[in-house]
Amino acid sequence: MSNSTVTPTSETPAGTSSGYDPIRMLRDYLADTADAPPHFGNFLINRLGDQITWYDKKSGFFKRKWESARRWVIILSAAIPFLVGMIGMPFSDGQANPTFDLIIKIIVGAAGVTIAILEGFNSLYKSQDHYIDYRMTAEKLRQEFSFFMGRSGPYTGLSSDGAFTLLVAQSEDIMAKENNKWSEISRQNDKAAAADDIQDAVKAYLEKHGATLAAAAAVSGGQPAQPATPAPPEAPALVEPPAQAETPVAPDVQPPVPPEVVVLPEEGINPEDRNPEGTN
Repeated sequence: MSNSTVTPTSETPAGTSSGYDPIRMLRDYLADTADAPPHFGNFLINRLGDQITWYDKKSGFFKRKWESARRWVIILSAAIPFLVGMIGMPFSDGQANPTFDLIIKIIVGAAGVTIAILEGFNSLYKSQDHYIDYRMTAEKLRQEFSFFMGRSGPYTGLSSDGAFTLLVAQSEDIMAKENNKWSEISRQNDKAAAADDIQDAVKAYLEKHGATLAAAAAVSGGQPAQPATPAPPEAPALVEPPAQAETPVAPDVQPPVPPEVVVLPEEGINPEDRNPEGTN
C-alpha cells in the first residue's frame, strides 16, 4: 500500500522534544505493509501518530517550564544570603552607606517575593506532574505500537485485523486514562486556587527565610521585627446570679378604730356642774 491512500491531517513534526518522529515511523510502516486497509493507515497517522506527537511536545514544554522555574528558585535562594551579608558593609570611609543598604534590602525582598510566586505557580499549574504524565503516556503509546509492529506481547499470534482491533482498543484506553487524570488535576487546581494555595507557599517561604531577613535588619542597625505577643486571654465575664423575685410585703393593716362614743349630757344638767371626782 502506498502513502497516497493515507490522508493525514497533520504534517510531520519538525524536531520533537526527544528527537523521535512518530509520523515518519508510521508512514514507513505503512509503506512496507501492502495489505493494510485505508482505515488502518488513517488511524495510525491521524490518531495514534498525532497523539504521540502531541504528548511528546507537551511533555517537553512543561519540562522546560518547570526546569526554568527551578533554576530561578535555586539562583535567587543562593543569592539572598550573599546579599544579606553585604548589608552594613563599611566603605572606604569606614562607615556603611544607608542608600546602599536600602537598595540591597529591596533586592532581597524582591528575590523573596519572586521565589514565593514561582513556587506558588508551580504548585498551582503542576508543571512537573504534567511533564511526567505526558512523557509516560507518549512512551506507553510508542511501546504499544512496537508490540503491534513486532507481533509480540498481547499481539502474539493475532491476524492483521485482530492485531489492528487490539491496537485501537489499547491505544484509546491509554489516552482515556490520561484524559481522566487531566480532568482530576484540573479539579485539584480549582480547589487549590480556592484554598489560597499561593498564600500557603508565601507563608512557607516566610517561615523558612524569616531568620535571614531578621538578621539583615539587625546588621543594618534596625531592630528585627519582634513576633507579635499574643494577647492575654480575656477574663470571663462575671455573670450575676438572677435576681430573686421579691416577696410581696403585705401592707400594714391597722385595726379598725372604734368610733368615739359621745355621751350627751342629760337634759337640765349643766355639764360644767358635773365633777367626776366629787364635789369639793
